[in-house]
Amino acid sequence: MADELIRVTGDNVVFGESVKRIAESLKPLGPAGRHVAESYALDAEMRRIRLEETQAADAKEIKLKLLDQRRQESSASLRQMRKELGRADNSAQALRECMVNMQRATVEPGLPLAERRAYIELTQHFTTALVRHHSDLTGGVADVIDKVLNGSGATALAPARRRSGRRR
Repeated sequence: MADELIRVTGDNVVFGESVKRIAESLKPLGPAGRHVAESYALDAEMRRIRLEETQAADAKEIKLKLLDQRRQESSASLRQMRKELGRADNSAQALRECMVNMQRATVEPGLPLAERRAYIELTQHFTTALVRHHSDLTGGVADVIDKVLNGSGATALAPARRRSGRRR
């Protein structure tokens, strides 16, 4: 209590030793000196409490802004993911159409053997590409959802550059 100006216990306000020393130095004012010292202590305590309230409100506001920013980043990431899924679905559909066309062409009568072989090999290649495409897509979706739900925010969700099919 030596450092406190006042202490509130229940419904009672107890003035600290500092206030008593201040009142002593104001003794030439008579009884008003004690009132001035106590009034100052009460005013100082109210300012301290208001400051704590302001700091708590500021901290709350900062947390709310951070949470709102995180929500916006997550929403933007999910919108981007939805957009990419739409594009991925379009490209997968195009791959399927190409495969159907090549399979039809493979069974046409009178087709030269080299061309038939090309259709078969391209169909195999497109099948592999389509399987890889779906695998990458589903793995990517799981990664994005994990990042949105478990942290690292939208900055970590920037679209990654796709690796080319080439191997070194």
